[in-house]
Formats: sequence, C-alpha cells, structure tokens
Amino acid sequence: MTRFLLASAAALGMMTGAALAQTASSETTTTTMTPAYSGPVVIQSSATTGSGVTAEGDLTSTSGTGSKDSAGASTSTTITNTSFPLSNVITTVKKTTSVVNGVATETTTTTAAYPGGSPAPTVMTSTRTYEVGAK
Repeated sequence: MTRFLLASAAALGMMTGAALAQTASSETTTTTMTPAYSGPVVIQSSATTGSGVTAEGDLTSTSGTGSKDSAGASTSTTITNTSFPLSNVITTVKKTTSVVNGVATETTTTTAAYPGGSPAPTVMTSTRTYEVGAK
C-alpha cells in the first residue's frame, strides 16, 4: 500500500510539473530609445558680492555672476550700484559679456536716478562686439 501511495504521489508530481512546463513562457523585448535633444547644459556657475565706502563717502555695492555651458558659451554680468550722498543721485551700471564661438558681445547699461523718481532716470546703453583674443 505504501508503494501505491508513493507511486501515486510521484505520478501526481510529474503531472503537475508537466502541466507547469506546458504553461511557462519566455519573452525578450529590446527597446532602444533616443533621448530628446535638450541643448547645452550649464556646467559652471559662480556668483560674488561686495560693498564699500570711498574716501568721499560714496557707497558702492557690486554683485557679479558668471556661467559657462557645455557648448562652450559663457556669460558674465556685473552690477554696480553707487550712491552719492551729497547729490543724492544713485548710479547703477550693469555690464553683461557673452562669448559664443569666440565672439564676445559686451553690453553696458548705466542708469542715474534720484530717490522718489523725480526727475526721471537717465539711461544710457552701449554695445560692442569683438573677437576674443584679437589684438
């Protein structure tokens, strides 16, 4: 009787294993995706600030930023605010330099204003372009 039970259990195990083997499957899928072009990425960036007082009592505050991207283009911006206590005028100078493919474009904007907005601020802008490293 024990032999009959063991044989039945073995037969059942083989039938179950055979049934599982018949239902098992394997599938391999390979998908290749090309990432979308996102353009140059900023790889270097810096910022600095400073302030001071001149011998005449003029207050000066300067801040600057700079960055460079993976395409080699660089941009730097410096903003200087100066207040003159005797005349009460505030002067702001913003200088931006961008270098792309060895050609630099420099833009300087100067604003002179009085507190309260009267008279209206005076704004002057100048731009120059030059080849980097040219003499």
